[in-house]
Amino acid sequence: MSNDTNNTSIKWLCGQLSKGSLSRREFMSRATSLGLTVALASSLASTALKAATPKKGGHFRAGLGHGSTTDSLDPATYENNWISSVNYALHNHIAEVDTNGQLAPELAESWEASDDAKTWRFNIRKGVEFHNGKTLDAEDVAASINHHRGEDTKSAAKPLVKSITDIKTEGKDAVVIALEGGNADFPFIISDYHIAILPLKDGVLDWQSGDGTAGYVLENFDPGVRADFKRNTNYWKDGFAHFDSVELLSITDVTARTNALTTGEIDAMDRVDIKTLHLLERNQNIKIAETTGYAHYSVPMRTDTPPFDDNNVRM
Repeated sequence: MSNDTNNTSIKWLCGQLSKGSLSRREFMSRATSLGLTVALASSLASTALKAATPKKGGHFRAGLGHGSTTDSLDPATYENNWISSVNYALHNHIAEVDTNGQLAPELAESWEASDDAKTWRFNIRKGVEFHNGKTLDAEDVAASINHHRGEDTKSAAKPLVKSITDIKTEGKDAVVIALEGGNADFPFIISDYHIAILPLKDGVLDWQSGDGTAGYVLENFDPGVRADFKRNTNYWKDGFAHFDSVELLSITDVTARTNALTTGEIDAMDRVDIKTLHLLERNQNIKIAETTGYAHYSVPMRTDTPPFDDNNVRM
């Protein structure tokens, strides 16, 4: 292996370690296999981890390429990346997909299924508080799921919870869900971004306030324009919510978004225009970050519609 290739591989390993996509043990194993001494590999690992340790404080402004004046704090209506970002700033879910693409416990600290995977018991995390000071319990979780069920709901998550036949609570710390058929993937499904866990208020699910259990508290919400947050100083998760305050701005025009970034009006943007990416790369004050995600496009095929012939006539 050439020195250039070796250096590139080591640089990549350092990047993966700093992002949390690689454990220190995995880093050491791979680095030493590339010919590094244990001492040098350990030094590089320490440097990468130190650089990756975030500092708390500051104000963060992000310009996102989505958003609509019809956006609502009702999680049943979430349909674009701007309102989804608002969602994750405010709310937690039963579980979450971690940086390795694996399902990890969130507001449910654990779960177990019956042998036929038709009955699921979710054990709710204790000691978690909503922004309004209310302690999270099983009734909040059950109501948050039921918000997407029923004939009258217009929730985009309705098809995901259609298989639920019954939800009941067992004390304050457990929710038991019965399904019409076995489903080994149910914890993934019930953690869909629409199914945010919200507080009950006077027996009714309170989505209007924006109260949640996540790292930021809502201060201002202007649909399709901006949302302002302050850090939740009582957040139950360690190592998250580092900014003192955050602005999420909806800037749907890519040229306007890019100009806002280059002039310093925002600190970060998404959905960079590939055609002008090389211009941003020349700016020493801008860092281009690329990451591998787990989203994918699908091409569903209808099986209930007759095909067309070469003249676009149904056969």
